[in-house]
Amino acid sequence: MDFKRLRYALAVADEGNFVRAAEKISISQPALSRAVQTLEEELGFLLFDRGNRNVAVTVAGAAFFNHARRLLFDVRNMEHDLSLLRNGDSGHVAFGIGPLHSGALLPRMLRQVRADQPGISLSVTINTSSYLLDHLRGEEMEFFMSDVRLIDPAEDLIITHECRQYGGIYCRPGHPLLGRGDVTPPELLPYGMAAPTIPEVLMTQMNKLFRLPPGRDLPIMLSCDSVHTLVDVVAESDLLLISSHAALAEAAAEGRLEQVQVPLPPLWADIATIRLRGRTLSPGAQRVLQAAREILAQLAGTEMPRQ
Repeated sequence: MDFKRLRYALAVADEGNFVRAAEKISISQPALSRAVQTLEEELGFLLFDRGNRNVAVTVAGAAFFNHARRLLFDVRNMEHDLSLLRNGDSGHVAFGIGPLHSGALLPRMLRQVRADQPGISLSVTINTSSYLLDHLRGEEMEFFMSDVRLIDPAEDLIITHECRQYGGIYCRPGHPLLGRGDVTPPELLPYGMAAPTIPEVLMTQMNKLFRLPPGRDLPIMLSCDSVHTLVDVVAESDLLLISSHAALAEAAAEGRLEQVQVPLPPLWADIATIRLRGRTLSPGAQRVLQAAREILAQLAGTEMPRQ
């Protein structure tokens, strides 16, 4: 069976249209139609019900494509592993990280990798867990790191718990809330909050922690994935900053921020590494992950799993 024809047919199945599929894989529409027709003749059944413009996958086609996707994934894995054996290393590593965890971990991790392995080129994507998961499954990155609560377990994923990071609420020195021992969660709300992008599922949990009524969200007045920007703004205003202790340790040590003592349940995130099952990590990716684990173990407010 010709793997090229399998890829062509899958492109049609994904696009639902021969013209769009041909544009996607950069061949002519007649050539694509001939390739799919040849595959159908070889199989002995139709893969598509053809309409005037769009096509629909047949019942037999749906069963076939389930096998074809797994087969092509295995072929790509084989090609990937053979490349690693030939080259003995990977000169380029693409990975992702969620915005809630990038501030404390990423700069230190990249500095360590650059110092230890200057020959490795890195491509880093900071985005939401759903975006990173789509691009992982698109085989555009080797792994990503995110809060495990944002990832649904799936057969095609290996999810490895890395650590638990605790966080808190910080403000500028001299803030009206400091020096008081009786601050309650409702008293924080009028000042407004600054925070990295908080996914909806975590916002729901935050609302419960602050005992907000249904339909009312925590007042996030500034959402930004740059920790340095958040610190700069909060250090010069009465906004309160929600973030991990690790991300704000440097600013607190410099005296730019102080933690607000308020009776709330612990704020935490469980950081996990997510990668595709059946896909071997390149040596470069393994080194990047090792550097990440070494850095995580050193960060403030970070609890590593027991060995």
